[in-house]
Amino acid sequence: MTIFRNACIILAFLGLNIPQNCKAQAATFDIEYIGFSAESEAAFDYAAAIWSQYLISAVPIKIVAHMQPLLPGQLGITFPNGNLNFADAPVSDVWYASSLANAISGIDLQSDNADIEIYFNSTANWYFGIDEVPVPGKYDFVSTVLHEICHGLGFLSLANKVLTEGSIGTITAASFSPLTTSFPWPELNSLPAIFDIFIENMAGDSMLAFNNPSDALGTELISNAMFYNSPKVMEQSGGIRPKLYAPASFTLGSSITHWDEATYPVGSDNEFMTPQAAPGHADHQPGILTLKVLEDIGWQINYDITAVQFNIISKQDVKIFPSPASDILHIYLLNISNTEIQIFSISGEKIWQDKMNDTQYQLDISKWQKGIYFIKIKSGDTTINKEFIIV
Repeated sequence: MTIFRNACIILAFLGLNIPQNCKAQAATFDIEYIGFSAESEAAFDYAAAIWSQYLISAVPIKIVAHMQPLLPGQLGITFPNGNLNFADAPVSDVWYASSLANAISGIDLQSDNADIEIYFNSTANWYFGIDEVPVPGKYDFVSTVLHEICHGLGFLSLANKVLTEGSIGTITAASFSPLTTSFPWPELNSLPAIFDIFIENMAGDSMLAFNNPSDALGTELISNAMFYNSPKVMEQSGGIRPKLYAPASFTLGSSITHWDEATYPVGSDNEFMTPQAAPGHADHQPGILTLKVLEDIGWQINYDITAVQFNIISKQDVKIFPSPASDILHIYLLNISNTEIQIFSISGEKIWQDKMNDTQYQLDISKWQKGIYFIKIKSGDTTINKEFIIV
């Protein structure tokens, strides 16, 4: 299945100016689902569509997604495939997530293999809606998918710590047994990821300056004082190094590969890539620091269209539910009347429109094709834009 969201098409139907970089190719996704329900697939598709609006790549990003029991308290875990010293690699002897390497080179460097393998915990208390209003006590699945895909794009360190010894580029497939990948695990050869080259300690010493492996590096990895220092991140932060998650107890897959939880708590603009998800809370927008990290490691980012443009009026003004839906879609408008509603397919084709003269509307969608749809609601000079999914 290939899922995409062309940001330029969306800009066009919103009536906004088409930016110059719309000539570039918005990223697309090829997704293989294992153990998913229709509801969870639809939510994953929606998350992939959000990432499509930010990423520029001519090569589809191939994901294998699993839904199965994981360890208690674990929502998801991601394994990016990787490429080393490929043609056009900006930096030698560092690992790039294969999705990023493909985007840089413009070709599929591993045509027979997936780029990203993601496992989700089927026993977690998931909320599969897309409205960013999860039921209290449930974990928002779209937020988790967005987070895990971001790791697969290269927001990931190859640091590890065993007993007192810290290392970089020594992680093996056995570290995650019994989970496996559909692609051959790369021989990391004690080399860092491109993400790692920008990590430093409180004194400004690069993480790569320490002997690899060494106890000294191990001490740094649990120092609670590791920071990210890359050009665009520092420009965005006003010269203040964003803090990474480096608690006193090292956890592979969590330590050094997230923003610090205490620095960016729930509700902050950059909570998107912190390690701990909060039940009853959703975040469907990558923080600007995360986008800058992706840009610094090599991604081309489309900043001309963001999720903010799809919520011109407060989310509280419009209620569209359920989503995913299968038969009847309910539309509630608070204090808005004499309104025109238009619905577009993911390709930008207008497939339905009507006038809404009351605050409530019910639309029969039972015969519509499954997929992602966009609603454009116009009331006077005001435009509201929302999305929903049919399963």
